[in-house]
Amino acid sequence: MRGRFFLFLLLPALLISQELELYFKGNSYITSKELYSSLDLHEPRFYEFYKQNPSIDLKTIDLIIQTLKDYYKTKGFFDAVIELKIDKDSLFLIIEENSPIVIKDISNISDLDLNGVILFKVGDIFDSDRFIKSKKDLRLLYANNHFCSPSIDAKAWIDIDNRSAYLTYESSKNKKCYFKNIEIIPSKDIDEQTVRSALYIQEEMEFSLDAITQSYEELYAYEGISKAIIDTDISKDEFVDVSVAITQNEKPLRFESGIGASSDEGAMVSLGLQNSNFLGNLKTISLRARVTQVKQNIKLNFDMPMANKNFTGYEIGYENEKFLGFSESKLYTDLYLKQRLDKHTFKESILFDKINTYKSSDMLLFPINKLFVLSPKLEYIYDTRDKILDPKSGYFIKSELMGSKKGNLSDATYYKFKATGGNINTVQNSTLALKADYGVLKLIDGELPTSYGFFAGGMHSNRGYGYRKLGPQNSLGDPIGFNSIFEATAEVRFGIYGDFKGVLFSDNTFLSQDTTPDFSSGYHSLGFGFRYLTPIGPIAIDFGFDVKDPRKQYAIHFHIGELF
Repeated sequence: MRGRFFLFLLLPALLISQELELYFKGNSYITSKELYSSLDLHEPRFYEFYKQNPSIDLKTIDLIIQTLKDYYKTKGFFDAVIELKIDKDSLFLIIEENSPIVIKDISNISDLDLNGVILFKVGDIFDSDRFIKSKKDLRLLYANNHFCSPSIDAKAWIDIDNRSAYLTYESSKNKKCYFKNIEIIPSKDIDEQTVRSALYIQEEMEFSLDAITQSYEELYAYEGISKAIIDTDISKDEFVDVSVAITQNEKPLRFESGIGASSDEGAMVSLGLQNSNFLGNLKTISLRARVTQVKQNIKLNFDMPMANKNFTGYEIGYENEKFLGFSESKLYTDLYLKQRLDKHTFKESILFDKINTYKSSDMLLFPINKLFVLSPKLEYIYDTRDKILDPKSGYFIKSELMGSKKGNLSDATYYKFKATGGNINTVQNSTLALKADYGVLKLIDGELPTSYGFFAGGMHSNRGYGYRKLGPQNSLGDPIGFNSIFEATAEVRFGIYGDFKGVLFSDNTFLSQDTTPDFSSGYHSLGFGFRYLTPIGPIAIDFGFDVKDPRKQYAIHFHIGELF
């Protein structure tokens, strides 16, 4: 009793002003990371060893406990009990979550299929945030089906005594909606036509929230735009007027620099200067240099938007690259016309390559020469992945076809075709990712640079081998290169703990000097890897082993971002 009385007298003194590190105990359903976040506190990641655990002022403890209790209620735990304990410079909040509110019944009356919208099922713990989100998603579903003013009524009845929840959803379409008047409010150096060409909204087309979202994405893809606002006004329950206002970036000139490393190219340093609104109307010009242990280049880029989501521009550059067995330098120019439509990208270009091959270790395989190749080139991309660095769903197709005819402007008659396809699906915390690559090179007349051939091995190829080290080699151990290739990769990505993820993968490669890969003899690797999620993408390390001789043939790869 005397000890409790002493603590009672001590607490007012402590509450004057004292910062204590905050810890949680007893919580199981809700993680400590979520609890810190609910208090606008950041729990240090494992690499932030120099940071202390979040601290709070004891004067705010009553507010903090009430905030946590309210947060538990939003997650369906109405009877959570939170007590505090002070130990030296640390404060422990001891949590007893108790039984949650469980959903007992869900009723639904709707004109549309709501299976992808109502993510609750009977027996789930009620979560008010998810319920609010389901109401928003329901309205979005109608909006994306061209109904801008549906009738929606969604309610949740909570029986605290019996710890039960009952959900009802009632909705109906009303009239189908159409975009009517589109007003553009341009900026000083970006005119109305440039802004209108970036929009996926047209007058008289059916109303679609996806079209508005795509328009936002297209506008913000231009670094010359710092802010975009698309306002809508519904009239007569069926017409939607649109107002689009943009604010241009007042400091379009940007200096870039970076350092990094990868298992393929080694250490990397890059520098760049870019103007994202060069002479107005979102024209972009940039000068960049990138130096690695394998490749060094400097290039000038110019890109200009045109009407109907067309773009034109060019890239001029110098590049020096060290291959296994030879080195190569080249001057190149790429003049292009590009079109973007939703997830589709088309590009038509003319590529000028002036290539010098030198430092050859095998004059027969890698002849020293100076060649000029002029190649028309066609490219097509269709990409539905939700994210580029860490995708969880979607698929993609990439293809390119280029060739030339020997004459005064080119030293070779040839064609080269490459295609890549991939599919990514996530179920709960596991992601299955599949990818296949195919390439063929056919020299009909003249000479081509050795680098035009295909080389395999490395983090973007077969991870049981080092960069460009897969396949038959000459007497010096240099890979000979190939005229056709087929590679297939399967990955399972799964959670381990917190931001740590794991990967199991299989890489398979088939090569040939003919125009068809030799599928009777391939290179097969298995492996595993680890990922740590960061704001710039997953930091990754992979260990690959050839299945025929894993002790002798293996490789380690590291990079940032998922490979596809």
